[in-house]
Amino acid sequence: MSDKLISWAGTFFLLFIFFFPLDFLGDFQREITVFLFGDLTEWVANIVFGLENVRIDFSSDSISMLVFIGILLVLSLGITTLVSPKYIQKVLSFSKEAIVVYLAVVLMKYGFDKVFKAQFYLPEPNILYSRFGNLDRDILFWSTMGVSRSYSVWTGGIELLAALLILIYRTRVLGLLIAVGIFINIVAINIGFDISVKLFSLILLLMTVFALKDDWIPIFHFLVLKKETKLNETRDVQGMLRPLGVFIKTAFLGSSLVLILFPYISSGNYNDDISERPSIHGGFKNTDENSDLQYIFFHRNHYLILMDKKEQMRDFHYASGPRGLFLLKDDDGKEIHMNISYEKKDSLIILNWGSGEIRAKELNWKKMNALRPLFHTVIEKVE
Repeated sequence: MSDKLISWAGTFFLLFIFFFPLDFLGDFQREITVFLFGDLTEWVANIVFGLENVRIDFSSDSISMLVFIGILLVLSLGITTLVSPKYIQKVLSFSKEAIVVYLAVVLMKYGFDKVFKAQFYLPEPNILYSRFGNLDRDILFWSTMGVSRSYSVWTGGIELLAALLILIYRTRVLGLLIAVGIFINIVAINIGFDISVKLFSLILLLMTVFALKDDWIPIFHFLVLKKETKLNETRDVQGMLRPLGVFIKTAFLGSSLVLILFPYISSGNYNDDISERPSIHGGFKNTDENSDLQYIFFHRNHYLILMDKKEQMRDFHYASGPRGLFLLKDDDGKEIHMNISYEKKDSLIILNWGSGEIRAKELNWKKMNALRPLFHTVIEKVE
């Protein structure tokens, strides 16, 4: 029974690696998956969940991903039932090797993103000027992580270390054990803070446990029973397939590393905290104290955000034109033409549209307590 379950799991993980789209590797994987499973996923979502025109993007925690996982589970069960056991073992061996490389690539992606401060980015001014209790838990967690570059570099460095150890055969088990700890923490965070990659991170954790399937008993003997033991040193892919496996693994790792690092190398941005922002960026306080509008924020992703005194926000995506002309568009597609002028000498911004005008004073948001680079070696120095 346990062999059947392991065979089922190994086949499922292999299918998942082939068909679950990883955005940072490009669109080709998603296009293949949509071509093969898109219509079936939509049909099942309609039958099971009663949803029409469901979004088929297979992003984590979406209906399409849940259905897609169900399809892969059924498909992998069919494969393990129909295929001869001797071939299943070869599939399992290939699956374990594929999982190891896949985990290393995922850890490299998120490791570099943290080291270069691109995952937990510096909080935008509209977040900094929102009250703690008004923020959703996921934004609150993301923003808290984003204020500390050293912690981001530390956690990213551990993920890169785990990836490196996994790729070296003699240190693979140690790397996978570190990865188990990393993914347990990530799953706990995603569930605890309602971050929408719960299912993907859980599958990564299960993959890591699966990759250690031949080593758990020796590890238990060594760590718990204090017995001398020896890890399994049999390579999973042998014979004529091994050179082919090495070639595929090297090609996948190399191309993945290029795709992961290319955005950083091409932009020269290795610390997102200090990367260039739009010409108008930051927070401004309305000078008219009688107005219900309190703050105006310019987000780095070209959003104009208005916050009233009850901290209700309205946002508009904007495109800047010549001579201070801005074209604003809200969620309903409604367009507003606005002239915006900024006087640097008195840090005053003026927004004009039709008969309306707003004057607002720039805020020194980078001096807020959350962004102060404080570090205390002893508690007596804490103010």
